[in-house]
Amino acid sequence: MKEKAMLFPCDRELASFMDCVDPVNYEIKGLCVLEDSNVDDLCDIPVFDIGSIDFNLFDVLILIDNAFYSHSFIKDCIERGKKIVNVEEIEKIDVENIHAILEKQSVSVPIVFVMGITPYTEKFHVQLALRKAFANNGYKVSQIGSKSYSGLFGFHSYPSFMNEPMDNTERIMLFRKYVKYIEQQEQPDLIVIGVPGGIMAVNKKHYFDFGMTAYMVSQAIEPDYVIMSMLYSKSYTIEQLEEINQTCKYKFNFEIQSFHLSNTLLDPTSLKSERLTFIKIGNKKYTEKVDRLYDFLNQEDMNKAFDAMITKLSSYNVNQFF
Repeated sequence: MKEKAMLFPCDRELASFMDCVDPVNYEIKGLCVLEDSNVDDLCDIPVFDIGSIDFNLFDVLILIDNAFYSHSFIKDCIERGKKIVNVEEIEKIDVENIHAILEKQSVSVPIVFVMGITPYTEKFHVQLALRKAFANNGYKVSQIGSKSYSGLFGFHSYPSFMNEPMDNTERIMLFRKYVKYIEQQEQPDLIVIGVPGGIMAVNKKHYFDFGMTAYMVSQAIEPDYVIMSMLYSKSYTIEQLEEINQTCKYKFNFEIQSFHLSNTLLDPTSLKSERLTFIKIGNKKYTEKVDRLYDFLNQEDMNKAFDAMITKLSSYNVNQFF
C-alpha cells in the first residue's frame, strides 16, 4: 500500500511537471509551498500553504531541497510524527552491485543525451516528452533524469557518488558501470540520459560547474544521439548551431543531432550581477526555421524530430530493435 505523501518545497517548475509524476511507493496528496508561491494554477494536485496545512492528510513529507531541512515546517512535521524522506533517497541502489560490473562490460543499447547550453532550458520537459513518444511507439526506455527529484517521475536519479569526494577517473568509471547496471536490470530498448547544468561557463562570474558534469558523463558513455537545448532566439542560423556542434565535438567528443528551442531568455543585464536572471517567454516564434532545430514540446515538431531520431539510430545499427 502506498504511503500518503506531500512534496516540499514546491515551485512553479515542479508544479508544471505534476501531470507526469509517477512515484512507486507514494500517493502524492498535495504540494506544500512557501507563502505567495503562486503555483496553484499549474496542476490538478492540491496546493497548500505551509501556514495552513492539514497534517492529517499525509504521513510522509518528501523533501525536494536539502537546503530547507532546517526550516520550521520540517520541525513541525517531525513533532507530529511525520516521516521525512529526501527525494534523492526514493531510489535506493546498492553501490556494491555497481562495483560488481566489469569495466569491459559496455552498454549495448542506444544512448540518447539531453543536454543544455545553460540550466533552465527545458531539458526535463524534453526528457518527459521523449518518454511519452518512445512509449507511444512501443519502445521500452530507461532514463536517468537531470533533476534531483527525477525519481518522482519514474526516472533514475544521478547516484550520490557523482557528488562525493573521489577521483574523477573513478567517478567516470562508476557512472559507466551505473548505466550498464540499469541496462542489465531493465533490459530497455534504449537509455535516455538527461545531463544536469550547462555545457560551459557563461562568463567568469557565472560558470556553473564549467560543464564538468557534462564532460564526465560524455567520457563515461558514448552517446548515439544528442539533443542540445538552446536559449530562446527568433533567428538562429545554421552557422551558429554548427559552431556549438563543433564545440561539443572537440570538448566532449560527440556531435549534436538535434537542437531544442527552449522558452528561456538570458537577461544580458544580469551578466555582471551576483545572480543570473532567466526570463520565460510565452509563444515561441521563429523568424526562420533552421534544419535540426525543433520545439520538442510542440507535437508537430516532436513527430518530425522523433522520426529523424529513429532514422538516425537505425542507420547506426546499434541495436537490432531499430
